[in-house]
Amino acid sequence: MTVAEPQKLQLEVSHTLAKEQLNGIYQGIYQTTLQAIEDARRDSELDRDLMMSKAECQRFLNVSSDYFEELLDKGLPQGRTLSSRKVVYSKRQIRAWLLENDL
Repeated sequence: MTVAEPQKLQLEVSHTLAKEQLNGIYQGIYQTTLQAIEDARRDSELDRDLMMSKAECQRFLNVSSDYFEELLDKGLPQGRTLSSRKVVYSKRQIRAWLLENDL
């Protein structure tokens, strides 16, 4: 006696989501993305105004140390002097100065 092989059944299922379901998925993805962006900005200190070193300010401006010194000679604003060796710089003040001055 031979055993017959069962026939394979192929079934295709299709489902269309309701507008409310799509909106719910969209809102969930949007909120997750928004939170990830806020976390990345906080972690990278992107929104922090003060830069605590010349090197950090040079990276912000994307300039060499020699050109940075030239900018200081031309009046690039320095922030407060915290000690004889420590000066802080303000991104807000530097942006304003760059917009007001031809280099």
